[in-house]
Amino acid sequence: MYTALLLTLLVVGYAEGKDESEELYGDLDGKVGMKFLVTVNDTWDENGCIDTIATPMLLSGVKYNLSDAFSVGSCDRGPLRFNVQKLQGQRTSMQVDLTFYSSVIEDASPPTCSLQWNGTYLVPKTTDPRESLLPGCFVMDSREGYHMTYYWFHIFEWAFY
Repeated sequence: MYTALLLTLLVVGYAEGKDESEELYGDLDGKVGMKFLVTVNDTWDENGCIDTIATPMLLSGVKYNLSDAFSVGSCDRGPLRFNVQKLQGQRTSMQVDLTFYSSVIEDASPPTCSLQWNGTYLVPKTTDPRESLLPGCFVMDSREGYHMTYYWFHIFEWAFY
């Protein structure tokens, strides 16, 4: 009993002395798992092609050739790579940099975007349907300089390992 009480006091004392961001988010040097909602709108398809999928849980920092590719309906296919970094000078903010290695974008850099994120979802405060409650980013790219393809990426779920 005495040992358990002493151990509890040591653990609580250690946790209270830790940096707040480490306590809330863990060490960002570790792996972060994320599921994304990915929406693709391809304008090259005469019938239109827009689709949204939820990715499986992906791990941060995985090299391009080790990432599992996934399909976004029949609109696009490819692996998604992302990294999470703590923003300098801010205790609880992170930046998620992601790249989708699209099979549609052939002659340009792959769709890439960054989003700042504080590790939470937004609380609904608006009736404007254009405002997403999920942290996300938007990018558009051209296929062979003619057709545009639009990409939306939203963090859907996360876990720190």
